[in-house]
Amino acid sequence: MFRGLYTAATGMNYQLNRQDVIANNLANISTVGYKKDETVGSAFHERLVLATDRLGTDPIGRISLGVNTENNYIDQSVGRFVPTDNPLDLAIHGEGYFVIQTRNGIRLTRNGNFTRDLEGFLVTAEGERVLGADGPIELNGEDILIAQDGSVQINGRTVNQLLLAEPADPNSLIKEGHNRFRVDGGLVQREALIEQGMLEQSNVNSVQEMVKMIEVTRAYESNQKVIAVMDTVMNKVANEIGRIS
Repeated sequence: MFRGLYTAATGMNYQLNRQDVIANNLANISTVGYKKDETVGSAFHERLVLATDRLGTDPIGRISLGVNTENNYIDQSVGRFVPTDNPLDLAIHGEGYFVIQTRNGIRLTRNGNFTRDLEGFLVTAEGERVLGADGPIELNGEDILIAQDGSVQINGRTVNQLLLAEPADPNSLIKEGHNRFRVDGGLVQREALIEQGMLEQSNVNSVQEMVKMIEVTRAYESNQKVIAVMDTVMNKVANEIGRIS
C-alpha cells in the first residue's frame, strides 16, 4: 500500500517537472534560435521482492518504485526562417551552431541576431564576439556580404569565414542563459548554408505545447486520485478492519 503511494507521488513529481519545461518552452516561443526541451522519464531500478518464512527466503518477483525524471532532451530541429533585411542577421540551414567567445570561454548559439560593436567586430546582442576561421570577425567597411558558404566579404574582399561547429557528443550540449550552449567535450567543425538577412525562429509549436500541458494536468490529477483512494483505504484498515468487536 505504501509502495503505491510512493509510486503515485513520483508520478506527480514527474508531471511537475514536465510542466516546468513546457512553461519555459512557451516563454521562449519568440526567442530567436531557441531550441525546445523535452522531459525524459525513466523507471526507478526494480527491486526484488522476497518472501520470508520458517523455511527460508524465496524470491517472488520484481517491483518498480515509480518514475524518475532522467534528464531534459534538447530538440535540435530547425525553426522557420523570417526575413529581416538586416545584413548582419544570419541563419543556418541544417545542423551546426555559431561559435562565440564569452568571458567564460567558447559557447555555441543558433541566435544569429548579430550587430557590429564600436571596435568594428561582429558581436551578439550581449556584446560577445562571433568567431571565424581566423578568429573574431572584424567588419571594417560598409559593403558587407556573407556568402552561403560562410565567407565574410568586405567591399568585395574576403576577410574571414564564419566558424560553424557542433558537439562531438550531442548529449554534451548544456543550455546557459542568453540562448547559449556550453559543451562538455570536444567540438566538430561543420559546413552549412548561411542565409544573410534571415533569422531562425524558435522551434516551439504553441499548439503542441498546450496539448502537452493538458496531458500533464490530467496525469497529475490521476495520480492525485490514486493517493486519495489509498488514503481512504488505509484509514479503513486502521480504524475498521483492525477493530476488535
